[in-house]
Amino acid sequence: MPTMINLYNKDCIEVLKDMKENEVDLCLTDPPYGVNLKYNTYNDSLENWRNLMKEFIPEAKRVSRMLVLPSCSINKLKWIYDNFPPDWLMSWNKGSTGHAAYIGFNDWEPLLVYGKLKEIYFHDVIRVSNTEKMGNYKHPCPKPIKWFDWFYTKLNKIENAKVMDCFMGSGTSAIAAHNNNLNYTGIELDKEYFEAASKRLKQHQQQIKMF
Repeated sequence: MPTMINLYNKDCIEVLKDMKENEVDLCLTDPPYGVNLKYNTYNDSLENWRNLMKEFIPEAKRVSRMLVLPSCSINKLKWIYDNFPPDWLMSWNKGSTGHAAYIGFNDWEPLLVYGKLKEIYFHDVIRVSNTEKMGNYKHPCPKPIKWFDWFYTKLNKIENAKVMDCFMGSGTSAIAAHNNNLNYTGIELDKEYFEAASKRLKQHQQQIKMF
């Protein structure tokens, strides 16, 4: 059966509220971090991050059988556990990125896990190098395609699997979903990022057709 890729240039909360319970199998996404990164149309303050999470996490949990997202930083884990305790934590071992940690260098990042896919047994350590740099694809914080592939390649056990990225950014998750023949919903509020992601996906699809 042909897969469907649907992209929305909207506020993800609005889209989520129109979706049914457990409509997608996996929501794998990378929200703003609340660390004052420079986005086009979003003020990445800690207060805005908390307000966003208060709306996003309950809605994303409702529509997704499994939700995975970065904790956004170690010092935010207490607030997360006080308000939206995850069912599990995964460790993204991304190698030395040059970022500072309390004891020296930061080599890993916690991922929050809500729910699970009973058809799939995941390991809880992800070893994927962070090959992207801030500003790639005109986005301040892109994720490497292998980060999405690590999850998406395992979903072939689920017939007509559906995945979602509520903060699509530069569209890396859309390309990974296309490569893995998954039904995909991508949502991005910022018009410039959305247009860049749409163009990037279209170019990728055209290249695939040539071979």
